[in-house]
Amino acid sequence: MLFQELRRLSLRESLPVYLVGGPVRDALMGVPIKDLDFVVEGNAPPLAGQIAESLGGRALVHTTFGTATVTLDDAHVDLVTARSEVYPYPGALPRVTPSRLDDDLSRRDFTMNALALPICQENPDVVDHHGGVEDIRSGAVRALHSASFRDDPTRLLRAVRYEQRLGFQIEEDTLSWMGEAVTQGCISTVTGDRLRHEIDRTFQEENPAPALRRAASLGILPSIHPSLTDAGPMERLASVMATATAPGMEKLAGAHKSLLYLAALVYPLSPADTDAVIQRLNMPNAWAQVVRDTVDLKVKVAERRIADLALSGSQLARLVEPYAKEAVLAVSMLTESPSVSRQLGRYLEELRFVSPSLDGRKLLAMGVPSGPMMGQILNDLRNARLDGQIGTEEEERGLVQKLLVQGG
Repeated sequence: MLFQELRRLSLRESLPVYLVGGPVRDALMGVPIKDLDFVVEGNAPPLAGQIAESLGGRALVHTTFGTATVTLDDAHVDLVTARSEVYPYPGALPRVTPSRLDDDLSRRDFTMNALALPICQENPDVVDHHGGVEDIRSGAVRALHSASFRDDPTRLLRAVRYEQRLGFQIEEDTLSWMGEAVTQGCISTVTGDRLRHEIDRTFQEENPAPALRRAASLGILPSIHPSLTDAGPMERLASVMATATAPGMEKLAGAHKSLLYLAALVYPLSPADTDAVIQRLNMPNAWAQVVRDTVDLKVKVAERRIADLALSGSQLARLVEPYAKEAVLAVSMLTESPSVSRQLGRYLEELRFVSPSLDGRKLLAMGVPSGPMMGQILNDLRNARLDGQIGTEEEERGLVQKLLVQGG
């Protein structure tokens, strides 16, 4: 409905509005379109407000940047004022000024994304000043100019992501420009937040492993941190995830895909490298915990502390519970030890859900005083459950009575 209303207005009032970038590329390739992005020659926010008022939606306007998002129910479209860009120095955020469509398309990353479709025309033709349509036909990832990766080094990660997702090839000049940007250390000019955002977008790919492997082989990941050179764990993870059969594990893996690939990315790291990588990417707490836990758990695996199949349920739980479940799942998939994989799988699928039937309220009713003794009894009850020593609430009550006598 948003698209129809925008097209109706642009046709009626001859407004220079264009569908741009990825949606045009995907339409030409017959790929499902996820998001709609529009460029307006003029001022986008007033048009966004007009559409929102007409449909009873809402417009989020960023006047400074000349952008707006119109939302109706769960649908939204982005409208941007056509602009030109100047990068004051490599890796900097660009300085933007309002301009025309030609300038807006010329600032884009690759020819396949420098396309526009004028929705203000009844029978529009694709605007293509940079050969994007032909590059789509031939399957080429081509940058618009030689300074593209110096201006915005995050395009290095984007190039390999498009190449692997679409089954394209980075064309020769573009590959050379990428190599120059890597050699010149351009990635060092980019903030950790921006790099992390691009890496996370790669993690969200249907199969991130090929793009990550390519980024490692081209020196892109090592230029972020020298320790990020080994793509093997990411490929192993992709292989295991593709053949996962346990419903619980499959669901857990799908829900935490980004953090699992993060764990695979850092799996080869030494403990000494973890903090440096965390700091370089300015990782939020959830990411930092997975990085530290993955490397630390890998060390414990190497020490064979988890491989012992004779470990009781409570012993295994004590060893594994301090770690983020994403790290535990990743190590279970990446370890070369079948016994470790089974032990960690046992914890994830079974042991972590074990808890006593009795809770604090019921224990108070049985005469257990609140405080340290109650905490200890709850812990003893869970351990007994984990070890299969008790299995019913009645048996739990019997154990509590024994513990009370011993404590008295």
